[in-house]
This record gives sequence, C-alpha cells and structure tokens, in this order.
Amino acid sequence: MQRTASGTIPKVPGRTSKTSQKLVELPEDVQTAPVPSTSPPPPEHEARSEGERMSKEQRERAGFKRITAYATAESYRSRALIAFLKREHGVTPRVFDEAIYAVYHLPLLPGYGPNVNLRSAPAPSSPSRASFSSLSHEEDYDGTYFASTSSREPFSSDGFISTSPRTPNAFDPSLSEQVQSPPDLRSTTTMSPHRAPAPRDAKRHRTLAKMNLTEAENDPNIAEAVFFDYGVTVFFGFEEHQERKVLEDLEEAGVCVKKLKEENWEIEECHFVYDPTVASPRIYNDFFTFKSHSHLLKLSLAHAIAQSTKLSLFEASTSDTLSSSLPIPRLLASTGRLVLSRKQALRMTGRLFKVRGDVMLRSNVLDTPELFWSEASLKELYDAIRDYFEISSRVQVLNDRLSVASDLLDIIHEHLNNDAMHRITWIIIWLIVVACVVELGEVLARLVVAATHRAPAIPVIAPEAATDVLLRLMGSD
Repeated sequence: MQRTASGTIPKVPGRTSKTSQKLVELPEDVQTAPVPSTSPPPPEHEARSEGERMSKEQRERAGFKRITAYATAESYRSRALIAFLKREHGVTPRVFDEAIYAVYHLPLLPGYGPNVNLRSAPAPSSPSRASFSSLSHEEDYDGTYFASTSSREPFSSDGFISTSPRTPNAFDPSLSEQVQSPPDLRSTTTMSPHRAPAPRDAKRHRTLAKMNLTEAENDPNIAEAVFFDYGVTVFFGFEEHQERKVLEDLEEAGVCVKKLKEENWEIEECHFVYDPTVASPRIYNDFFTFKSHSHLLKLSLAHAIAQSTKLSLFEASTSDTLSSSLPIPRLLASTGRLVLSRKQALRMTGRLFKVRGDVMLRSNVLDTPELFWSEASLKELYDAIRDYFEISSRVQVLNDRLSVASDLLDIIHEHLNNDAMHRITWIIIWLIVVACVVELGEVLARLVVAATHRAPAIPVIAPEAATDVLLRLMGSD
C-alpha cells in the first residue's frame, strides 16, 4: 500500500513486480561454491503454489505470515531505540551496523509502562529452545543459509573434479530423528571444499542443525523486527495491529527524528512461508517461499525491502515536487512570462536538492550494507531480492526525473536572472536620463541668472569733450 501523490502527474507503482508477477529464484549456496549449470524451468505444477496464486487479501484471510516494511520517519535514534527495546519490550536487540534486529516471543503481552502498548513474552528457558540467531552469531556461522538441493560436481583444492560419490547436502525434515547421529549431521550444512571439517566445526554444525529444527518447529511462537537507522522498520510474523502498536511505542519513546504524518507513510506488504520441499526458494507475486530459517536470511531480506520502501518515499516526494512545477513550462510556452518569485524558485530547488542528497548520500539506498562484506555468502541472496524490488532501475529512473526537474529549474533561474538584469538595465538607463536632465537644467539656470543680473553700460565721451576736459585740467595747473 502506497499513498497517492497529489497533483496531475499519474502515480504509477514504484516497481513493476507488484503487477507483473515477477519470479525470482533465490540462491541456495555461498558465493564461493562452483557455479551450477543452467537448470530447466520447474514443471507447471511446481511453478505456482497456493499462496503464490492468492491475492494479498486472500493470504491475510488464509493466515499466511506477513513481511511488512514501514517508512515512518527520516531516521531513528539508535541508542535510545536499543535502550527502549530492552527496557520496555523485553527483547535483546542485536546491532548489525545500521540495522537493529530483535526477536519477539509470542503471544505478545501488554506493556508495563503507561505509554507502552506491548512487550515480548518471556523467552523459553530450555537450552534445547535457545535462539538460533544467538548461537549462529556467537559461533561465527559461515555456512549456507539455504539447504542445497542441486547436484554439483565436487571440486578439490587442486581444481579437479572428484569422481567419488558425494553425500547429498539437502536437508529433509523427515530425517529429524537421524540428526542425532554424527555422520548425517555433516549433510545439513554446506562445508567449504578447501578444508575438512574440524571436530569443533562438526560439533558446531551438529548443534546448529538441532537449533534449526527447533526453530522450524517453534516458529509460530516467534516474530522478528528489524529497525534501520534511516527510519524504516521491517516486521516478520507480526499481525497488522501489533505492527501499529510497535510503531506507536517508538513514537511515544521519542526515538523518531522528523516523524512523518501517517498519510505520508510508505508501506510495503508481502507474505512468506517455510517449505523445505520446494525445488528452490523464490519470490513470486510478493510471496516469499523459504526453505530454512536464519536470522541472517531475514536481515538480507530486510535490507532489500527497507531500501525499496525508503526509495518509494523518495519517489513520492519527487512526484509531489514535479507536480508543483508542472504548470511552469506550460505557462512559459503559452505566455512567455513567468509568474514566479525568486524565493519560490529557490524553495523548489532546495526540495529537489534535498531529495537527491537523501538518495545519493544519506539513505544507504545505493550502498551495499556492511553486513554483506562480513557475510559474503549472503551477498548473492541480497542481490536477488534487490533485483526483485528493481531498486537499481528505480534509482536510475528517479535520478533521471530529478535531472529533468533540475534542468527545468535551471531554466527558471536563468529566466529570473535575465528579468533581474533587464530591470537593472532599465534602472541604469533612467538614471542616466535623469542625470542628463539635471545637467541640462543646471545649464539653463546659469543662463537665466546671467541674463537677469547684467552690469550697467559705460558712457561714451566724444573726442571734442575729452579735449576740452584735458585743456581745462592743463590750464588749471
């Protein structure tokens, strides 16, 4: 379920696998295993399971377990979140770089605090029901996370193919009684072809096989949650009302940074089932079919679905920004004028740069999580799920749309700058005209003043009068 972007731009699904019923088979072996040959497509009766043929509403009614991702905030305060989960929800969170993984034991109980909706039930105290995630983490588990069913040629350390028969490594739940015998235990986990299993490894794999069976038997009593520091929460095995209550608890605890309004949330809903009898684990029509249990498997899936959900949030934000700028090119084309202030244009530019910065720099949508550098066997699984959610192609489309919007804003800013220069040019012209008028007025004023204040004329004396005056002056002497 995704919110509908406002405006006239049509809101299409962020990924085509929501409607195209895309099928992706998940890898079963570690990356260092020999590359298998191309296998024929599964028979028609194996291509669609009952859950894969159902719609999401039908799966809800049938009781299939949910995988749900919520993008509800810009980020989480990781330290405060860990403390809250330990104190109020009664779980033991594990930190995997930017992810916080927590196992909730069902049924969920009411919370102790006044603002806490729920908490985990007490964990089983029996050693035989210890947490598989705890054991695999402490024991540095490096095996495969799907039981392999494909037949492959065994490779020796020298690169030659061995002709001796190889014990199949597929795991059959019907053989649970045989797990106690050491020879069969080695077949539950894929061993590296470059080294023989040490006694400690054999003991560890024996214990892990027991824990794997225990998890499979008790899985209805376990739900899992993964909290990502970029504001996305992924739930496994919760009911919808329980998911909402957990999110309410996070909000009340104050661990959300820039929490989004509920109508702006991005939600991704899928379902899953465990079926060890399928030919290969796969994703079809938003329905995950797994062959085995592993917290690292859940983390791989959670990383991909969280990145897809965060990317959907960016896609919605980009659609809103493009919707607000859609009338601008039409107005320019029809009237040649732009009724947009410089402040409004700068605000639109800021929103676009924020979305692009979130996608490219701060959201981890493009980055491979650190988990897959330390757990190389999960990288292929993560890539397969990421391919199903079409993250790479969606990021490319999003960047293309942002580039087009950025080009439009460049044109807007250039138009505004030209208008400003045009206005400044006219101001300068009018200043010159005013200066010329003032100078002309000053010249005219001087002429007028000179004309009104002339000096008196000097009288002209005739020569005869001047001679008489001189003679009189000389006679008097």
